[in-house]
Amino acid sequence: MKTQRRRLLAGLGTMAGGALASARVWAQGQAGGQPDRPVTVVVPYPPGASTDQVARLVQAKMMGSVGQSVVIDYKPGGSGTIGAAYVARSPADSHRILLATQPILTISPHLQSMGFDTLKDLTPLTNAVNAVVAIAVHPSLPVNTLAELIDYSRRNPGTLSFGSAGAGSPQHVGGVLLGQRAGLDWQHVGYKGGGPMNTDLLAGHIKCGIATLSVFKPFMADRRLKVIALGEPTRYPGAPDVPTIAETVPGFELNTWLAFYGPAGMPAAQVAFYANEIRKALLAPDVSARLAEVALIVDPQGPESLARLTRRDFELYGKVIRDNGITGG
Repeated sequence: MKTQRRRLLAGLGTMAGGALASARVWAQGQAGGQPDRPVTVVVPYPPGASTDQVARLVQAKMMGSVGQSVVIDYKPGGSGTIGAAYVARSPADSHRILLATQPILTISPHLQSMGFDTLKDLTPLTNAVNAVVAIAVHPSLPVNTLAELIDYSRRNPGTLSFGSAGAGSPQHVGGVLLGQRAGLDWQHVGYKGGGPMNTDLLAGHIKCGIATLSVFKPFMADRRLKVIALGEPTRYPGAPDVPTIAETVPGFELNTWLAFYGPAGMPAAQVAFYANEIRKALLAPDVSARLAEVALIVDPQGPESLARLTRRDFELYGKVIRDNGITGG
């Protein structure tokens, strides 16, 4: 009996020790921000957009590293504001993260009611990718550089128009700002997406267009379109022969970006955890290579950088919108 009792006590001690060890591991995971429930990546657009591609690539990598399932929740509508509002109103520790585009948080607040404060009600986690933005012209336009385009517009005032994916898009607001900075005389024509805009540009109905490089790229090799400038601060390795806008208009950048945010008040440990996991996923060679194919530059700089970028663009585009009376489409 004594032997059995000793064995029983020993067994109970082992079980208790195991439970304590498991509790310590769990507590360490929580202290490190590791989720204790499934993670939801909210995509505020329908499947098929660039947000979807980025979300799926990050999801696949995180599934193997966060210790929980990672699901994508599509919440389209309101030009992306419905999905953003859903995360903004979520509990701070809900393990819901938003993959947002630049216009949702830096342009839409100046054009429509959001139902939340974009600078206060979301927690920046990290930048994700920059989309290379390009200026393209129809071959019938006798210009081959941005400098020549500026000169043409001055010599032919009131005749030049540029198309974009829509009123209030980064390309629209950026094009207006470029016109002001460079003395470029052109008027905006808004479309319902980059595809319809490019169709009119290819047909010559408009002579200039601003869109992500991926829209124009299939038509560059056969010169059906001439891409004359890119909005990156330095020349893009995927198109090294195309000058930047800044080479003609010093200091001018024109890009659009995707980034990850959590709800307001997200615990600091969770912020650090997700920023690190997303960064690792994006920098995986196969992921960055896939994104480079569609002219998306991986750029996960972390929470502080994203907070500065969000506020900078919020203030910059807000001023352009107010000064020029821009309204949404």
